Amino acid sequence: EMYEKFAVETAEVPERVVLTEKRHVLAPELPVWIPGSLGRLEEGAREAGGVTAPPFVVYHAEVTMESDGPAEACVPVADEAAARAWAERQGRVTGAGVRVEPARRIAFARITKDQVAHPQILAAFEAVESWAAERGLSVDGPCREIYFADWDAAGPEDPVCDVAFPVK
Repeated sequence: EMYEKFAVETAEVPERVVLTEKRHVLAPELPVWIPGSLGRLEEGAREAGGVTAPPFVVYHAEVTMESDGPAEACVPVADEAAARAWAERQGRVTGAGVRVEPARRIAFARITKDQVAHPQILAAFEAVESWAAERGLSVDGPCREIYFADWDAAGPEDPVCDVAFPVK
């Protein structure tokens, strides 16, 4: 059973205001695009009351070597009005936006820095999907990667990311 190395759990995630940047991107571009976009959005968050929860990346469609998503980088922020003002200024440059991410229940597997690489990460997504299906849960929105650790400070074996699906 290849999924046993992934312990899957569920969590309730509250509604959040997020600064976002959305882009069509192929899998090989993700290691550059993800930190770049999250870095830009974290700068914006400083003007919007600060980051209130771990940043995450939503995959609205498949991202592989051939399929280019889109993917959406999201940084939860405290102040929606300030976030909208910042995004309006930035949006012309980077396509930054603001949206409200609804409250959700997620099923997730926690993975190490080593496991984040493509295609290894796909096994974690498959494990979460299988786990949910086995329990009669249906996927209720696009999958996501939640980056809760300091990436640069983390070693290869350190947990850095939750691979998650919204479920109901």
